[in-house]
Amino acid sequence: MNTRNIFRVTSCLCGLCLFGLLCTSCEDYTEHNFGTPEELWQASQVNNYVIELTPQNYVDLASNADNQALAAQDETGVTAKQLQQVGEVGCFFGNVTPQEYLPALLKSLVGTSQYYSMTNGSSITIKYKVGDIVSDAAYVPNTGELAEGKYLMVPAGQEQCIAHSGEGKTYGYLLLAGSKADLVPNLVQRVDENTIWANDVADSYAYTFEKDGDAWLISNPFEQYLYMKGTYASFNYLEDLGDLEDEQWPNWSVTYNQADQTYDITNTGNQKTMRFTTQYNNVGAYDLSTMESLDGYLGLQLYKRIEGAVESVQVSEEEQEITFTLEDGQWQAKGDYLNSELTGGNTLTDMDAVYQATGWSVEYKGSIGDLTYVWRYDAVYGLRASAYVSSTYHPTDAWAISPRMNLKKAEQPVLTFEQAQKYAGSPVTDYLKVLVSTDYAGRGGLNDATWTDVTDLVQGTWPDGSSWDYMSMSVDMSQFCGQTNVYVAFRYISTDAVAATWEVKNVVCREAEETTE
Repeated sequence: MNTRNIFRVTSCLCGLCLFGLLCTSCEDYTEHNFGTPEELWQASQVNNYVIELTPQNYVDLASNADNQALAAQDETGVTAKQLQQVGEVGCFFGNVTPQEYLPALLKSLVGTSQYYSMTNGSSITIKYKVGDIVSDAAYVPNTGELAEGKYLMVPAGQEQCIAHSGEGKTYGYLLLAGSKADLVPNLVQRVDENTIWANDVADSYAYTFEKDGDAWLISNPFEQYLYMKGTYASFNYLEDLGDLEDEQWPNWSVTYNQADQTYDITNTGNQKTMRFTTQYNNVGAYDLSTMESLDGYLGLQLYKRIEGAVESVQVSEEEQEITFTLEDGQWQAKGDYLNSELTGGNTLTDMDAVYQATGWSVEYKGSIGDLTYVWRYDAVYGLRASAYVSSTYHPTDAWAISPRMNLKKAEQPVLTFEQAQKYAGSPVTDYLKVLVSTDYAGRGGLNDATWTDVTDLVQGTWPDGSSWDYMSMSVDMSQFCGQTNVYVAFRYISTDAVAATWEVKNVVCREAEETTE
């Protein structure tokens, strides 16, 4: 046998073994320091961005289909209307909160070129503006029945009114919108096309109508009475009508013209009627009989002041901030771990539908007998439990369990909720309880989880069943800080002698608000 060949084969085998040992050693080192090959293939990029919302962002937020579906759960239509206004005024206000309505916008942003690589733990800080709903005094079109009060006198179908800019000046002609609007900024706020103007300074252009027997006294914003002297086609103003001379008439008749929805305001002495001239942008008093065949004159429409008839949004100049963290593919507001209003939409008794609509699961320990459900979702009253059906008390042990909360980065989380009840036994906490689990595996895992009873930690007055008033409650959740799998359960217990009706809504878990002494 050729020994040289034996040596070559042996050397080759030894080399292969050494190479294998080296590869194994390198693989161990890599996994120890960088993770397994499978983990290395999964790109992990944690980014932190700061975004200042633009006017277009508010428009996109208001038109987002997910946000519109969320707003539609309010059957009163208030939230949907406010969501539309958010896009118009460029701020959050009312029922449209950044905590609830920004996640849909963030979801649409992630994946774009600027925010492409973001994985769990990434955060986005949003700078946004808020607004307050302000109820303004408003002017709404009068429809025939005149009453004492303040009115804007406006030509029919026009955006103009008789105006005063100073106490010593006579009447003028003021355009409220259009090409000359920049000449009179902020004088009268146009709210709703040709029907409503409203804000504080609108009173500066309102005339006061005061009943005087069968006629009316009309005074300008400076309490100077409007009257006519002789047969002239112009107006005069006087603070004291006792100083009027002969052939000066302070009284006016007001007639509503149903056909064109205008008013004839006619001086009772010389029978001249107020008319706007379209050519010269002024108003005077003319013989009505000679004007009916003439073009270029407009009748009057009266806009009466109504207190609180218009709500507007006053936008704050100061920006606020909120930070969202990406967890399990969902954007969660920092310090906002759970936010379940549990009202609105449709009443649901099917537990699958309740779970799909709210994320809350309902499970039972033992049987519920002939009942089809104990907990239900009520559009008005929240999650509602009752085992009293057909004049019979049914023994049950029914649990309503929240969506998962991630308290990994929590510092001082507090759970708050509102509850009302009737017909519970005494003490009420023998039948209505609050529990927390950190190992609940999700829907269907009630009996396999460990639950901590926190009923005794609930702060607030438990409802005694004497009324349906909701009581505000809170629980310090600090003992669960650092946990990523936290669930809250409301446990309803009934017997063959006691079956309460229990209502729970507005379940929120957030960081405790800082207080200053």
